[in-house]
Amino acid sequence: MSVAWRDAWPLAAQPDDGNQWLTGVCWLYCRREAARVLWVGSVRTPGAIGDVYACGPCVAELDHMVRNQSHGRDGVEAAGHRAGACEHWRIEKRGGKTRCQDCKRQLYL
Repeated sequence: MSVAWRDAWPLAAQPDDGNQWLTGVCWLYCRREAARVLWVGSVRTPGAIGDVYACGPCVAELDHMVRNQSHGRDGVEAAGHRAGACEHWRIEKRGGKTRCQDCKRQLYL
C-alpha cells in the first residue's frame, strides 16, 4: 500500500540543515556528550517534564523506527520482511560498530 504523504517524508534532520542545532548531550541511543544535538520533543515522567535532544545519527535512527512503524501499520513489506519485524535479538560488533546479525542494521547502543 502506498501512502503518498508517508513515502514523501523529507530526510531526517542533520547538523547544519537550518534547524537550531546546539552542542550538548544526546538523550537517545548514543548518549554522547558535547555532540551537535537538536530538540526533538518533550518527555513526561511521573515526577517531571524534560526536553529531549538528539544528535544526527540518533535522529536518523528514530526516523527509521517511526517509518518502519508507519509502514508496519499499513502492512508494507520491506526487504522481504514485514516492516518493523526485526527485534534485533542477535547483535554483533563489527568494525567498531554494533549491528544486528539478522537485518544488518547498525544499532546505536
